[in-house]
Amino acid sequence: MKIPFLLLGMIFLTHVSFSQKLEWTFGTNGSFHSTPVVEGEIIYIGGEDNKVYAINKNTGEEIWHYESDGAIFSDVGLGSNIITFSNNNGSLYALDKSSGKFLWKFNSQGEKILDLWDYFLSSPVIYKNLVYWGSSDGFIYAINSESGKTVWEFDAGAMVHATPVIEDGKVLVGNYSGEFFALDSSTGDQIWKFQAIGSRYFPNAEFQKAALVKEGIVYVGSRDLNLYALDLETGRGIWNMQEKGGSWIIATPFIHEKNIYFGTSDTYKFYSLNKVNGRENWSIFIGTRAYGSALFYKDLIIFPGFDGIIRGVDPSNGEEQWKFQSKTSQDNYSSLYDKDGKFRKDVNIKSYTKESETLLKSLGSFINTPLIDNNILYAASLDGKLYAVKID
Repeated sequence: MKIPFLLLGMIFLTHVSFSQKLEWTFGTNGSFHSTPVVEGEIIYIGGEDNKVYAINKNTGEEIWHYESDGAIFSDVGLGSNIITFSNNNGSLYALDKSSGKFLWKFNSQGEKILDLWDYFLSSPVIYKNLVYWGSSDGFIYAINSESGKTVWEFDAGAMVHATPVIEDGKVLVGNYSGEFFALDSSTGDQIWKFQAIGSRYFPNAEFQKAALVKEGIVYVGSRDLNLYALDLETGRGIWNMQEKGGSWIIATPFIHEKNIYFGTSDTYKFYSLNKVNGRENWSIFIGTRAYGSALFYKDLIIFPGFDGIIRGVDPSNGEEQWKFQSKTSQDNYSSLYDKDGKFRKDVNIKSYTKESETLLKSLGSFINTPLIDNNILYAASLDGKLYAVKID
């Protein structure tokens, strides 16, 4: 279903660095946990309604969809002729990229969700002729992209919900026991393993999302409150930054020039650190979780929030310069937040219950990373809508 030109989704701030216009909105019957991916004129994305969609990026019109046997909490992996995705039944699918025709399906031993905040499953990554993918069954798989047959599997010993990263012949991925692995991409043999520190209340130090690799360093956040910088060749720690307020670091960090940027979970902060030594440049209170990664566009660091707002801040000091707030968030924002952007005192939002989480999600949370293609920002929300926002 396409809902065209909903200009109600626009908001403007003083000192706006660039303007915005909501070009189109694509709606579904489920939520989006995924980051949209684009190739040519097509956006690919999967949803909680079990379907993966191919959408015209210029008009928001559906080109095709394919319905799987479970909810899709992974990003779509792109190959030369195929796309892949996984779902919460532990099924990994391959489809023809142009038509959406089914090609093959691989079944793991099943998926499971750890808790209320376990929003993501491992996304498949296609490199050369292999699909790399992790599963709740504790295995990391390399699967032939043409046949769907297993080439190798590695027993990681615990649930894997993080997405693999392929760099320098290594498959880099963490598990839910605080172990981070570098595997040989051809054979699956372990090259090195790093064990996270753990913390008093989060001893398992779960690695929930993908790492970032830049210039021979692996950056990855954990539920044990730490952001780690590891040597790509040896796995040895270079530095770690512990979030002083006691928050998980879920988001895959983002690097721009000399600094690394990421948001937190329960301290509702967004950080800039020096990438060389992990020292804090600045941090800002944003009043919401930030599970998705940041982007850089026209002199701004842009990142998504659980409150249904995407913010753009000055990289040098974190000063907010721009934001987009969805219509869903606008409609429901005052039921949770006061005029100062803090939770209302009469709403028990920090009770860590299913009811509390449902209230947060009512804002149409942006829990994953937006995509910017040319001057259009594409962002998928838990309200089941994919937004295309023109930014100048």
